[in-house]
Amino acid sequence: MVDYGEAIKRPFSDVKKLLIGIVIQLIPIVNFMAIGYQLKCANAMEKKFELPEWEEWGNLFVKGLMAIVIGFIYMLPALIVLIVMGFTVITTALSAVQGGVATGQPADISGMLAGMMSIGVIIVLVLMLIAAYLLPLALISFVSSDSFGAAFRLGKIFRKAFKVNYIVVWIVMVIYSLVVNLIALFVPYVGSAAGLFITGVTAMTAFGELYPEL
Repeated sequence: MVDYGEAIKRPFSDVKKLLIGIVIQLIPIVNFMAIGYQLKCANAMEKKFELPEWEEWGNLFVKGLMAIVIGFIYMLPALIVLIVMGFTVITTALSAVQGGVATGQPADISGMLAGMMSIGVIIVLVLMLIAAYLLPLALISFVSSDSFGAAFRLGKIFRKAFKVNYIVVWIVMVIYSLVVNLIALFVPYVGSAAGLFITGVTAMTAFGELYPEL
């Protein structure tokens, strides 16, 4: 069972490490190390709740970069649908305009284009939601196996993803992350970075602690 109290308190258990994480999170590209550090917090699967040390910076950077790549691959189906939808809408509109010019009749295809776009947007949103739902499991699988390929063992990931305890933790972490990041927006300069780092550490802690139960 996940101890949400420990997960939520964890980012604040060492102010120095928290501040280092927020500063690194602020810097583009360098913030891959902050993502790698957040993945390291999945060591809660071993019931470790102290914040990890900031060390092996190169390894943190590589792990963070690999996490970004994993996330991109999971979002790729939605991106492909979005590109195809845009291309289809544009070519359909151009064909209709050219046909109208050739026949001397105005091209009224607004309803058809709106319908195509609506369907496309729904498909994209569904694919993005599926990716966002599976991504924590993919990242924890990557961390636990120390293997990039483990993030794409979809049969294993799907079997774990539809267990009730995973669904509950995912919903709780989504709500928590939305609330914290919304509040963080009101903090000048560092709020966004602080929100992302804090929620990243908390989420990886919660999902890491849950993972052995799955």
